[in-house]
Amino acid sequence: MKKYLVIVVMLLLSATCVQAQSGWDTYPLRGISDLIQQEQTLVNKTPKSDMIISAQPFPSKTVVTYTGVKRPIDELSKSIIKLWTETKGLPAKNTEQLVEEYLFKEKENEYWIPVLKSITPYFEKELKANDEIMIFYFYIGGFNPKSLNDKSTTKITTPTPLSDKIRWIFAVEEFQKPRSSEFVLRSLDTVIDRDMEKPGKINDIWFDPRQMKSKTKVTVTGDVRDISGARKQLRDIWFEKNGFSGNVSLLMSKEARFLDGDKEYWIGIRNTILDEITEKFKKGDSIFLNSILVGGIRSGDKIDWYFLAGVYSQ
Repeated sequence: MKKYLVIVVMLLLSATCVQAQSGWDTYPLRGISDLIQQEQTLVNKTPKSDMIISAQPFPSKTVVTYTGVKRPIDELSKSIIKLWTETKGLPAKNTEQLVEEYLFKEKENEYWIPVLKSITPYFEKELKANDEIMIFYFYIGGFNPKSLNDKSTTKITTPTPLSDKIRWIFAVEEFQKPRSSEFVLRSLDTVIDRDMEKPGKINDIWFDPRQMKSKTKVTVTGDVRDISGARKQLRDIWFEKNGFSGNVSLLMSKEARFLDGDKEYWIGIRNTILDEITEKFKKGDSIFLNSILVGGIRSGDKIDWYFLAGVYSQ
């Protein structure tokens, strides 16, 4: 689908949003729940407030499930969006870009998020309910619906009581559908999400929802070992998430060490393919390996990034 960088620049043009103009690939992978937790921690340290207007928009990307459910943005949310544009010195008409919000699911959590009206037609044209997509979004602020409405001179009425908790406001400015069949010619290092290596973000076992696919020229070392421990757990998670059942993961019981430039990777490979590589190639030979970045495993204060492969070529 088309990119809407011109619209994004119009909406976000400010010193704090330079990153949004440099391309979608520059957006760090950051979960909505992670950003909320970060901001909630700051809110907890300050006196209770009816609203929060973001000083930093934190342009981010995350994988969500599209539900296809939408609704008009309510008046309280509109007021926060309007105030945000004013604090950024943006034209008031920019608020007209956000008129509807969609329901998205990120893991077990649900979020209503406003979406630029320029891309909403593509939602309905290209997506169906329960599709997983990558959204590119930014942070606007938050507000306490009950408290804000109680103090307003123009109160709104709702069929159910308004929440007395902070409702966080984001905006979706672009989305991408997964391109499951494409293996891109590139180095393995280029698909690693370095943002996950920052202090406090490293998990013991982390499944990368992007599932980046690469075709990489690697050097055979001849070293082979059984897949075990946390690496085995991550392999099994991948098979489970891709709908495989039973003992099918046993068809990939070993991993081999390959060199990609000056970096080395132990990569899980389907048993039959590994047998072919071992038989046909010797140490120092080069092959092209089709791999998927499955995720990472804690290794001290770093991440041991893990790939799986099932196809090779010369």
